[in-house]
Amino acid sequence: MNEHSSPAEELDLIEPSVFTCKSSWHAESALTCGRCNAIICPDCLVHAPGGTRCKPCANLRRPPMYEVGLQHYLRSSAITMALAIPLGVIGALILPFGGMGFFGILIGILTGSVMGSLLASAISWATNGKRGPMMQTLAIVGVGIILLTRFLLTGLPFELLHIDLIGWTIGTLAACVAYQKLQ
Repeated sequence: MNEHSSPAEELDLIEPSVFTCKSSWHAESALTCGRCNAIICPDCLVHAPGGTRCKPCANLRRPPMYEVGLQHYLRSSAITMALAIPLGVIGALILPFGGMGFFGILIGILTGSVMGSLLASAISWATNGKRGPMMQTLAIVGVGIILLTRFLLTGLPFELLHIDLIGWTIGTLAACVAYQKLQ
């Protein structure tokens, strides 16, 4: 600070430079990239281990477990079908159709947890640990195939589908467990 200047005059000299972000539709900003010194707005800012960066300098990449190719889709579809149909057959033979009250709900909870975990683990194993929305969708489709196979093998008309307490419990819980494990 100068002997002849007041603190108010000194503050007038320190005005930040405000620029527009290189993305034309973003806000004005005084932030710069720590690597290339490009002007970046708060929407374009990425906090990286080396400081703040623009998106190109941050070198953003999806984690490898979410990079899914065609071969992963084919493998997960094959394992889903290979597992879903036999599980549906076993379900039709072992699990009764209908209510069974509280005991039926307990059977549904246990069976649904195991079934969802088994399906998600099989998909993860077949795809070397791949995850994401498509793997979750395939697991939920697999749960649907299991329940549909179970229902078709019982030989009952579709009008009775709404009273299958065990099936709905199994399906809901299996889909939730598989979805969570493949997230």
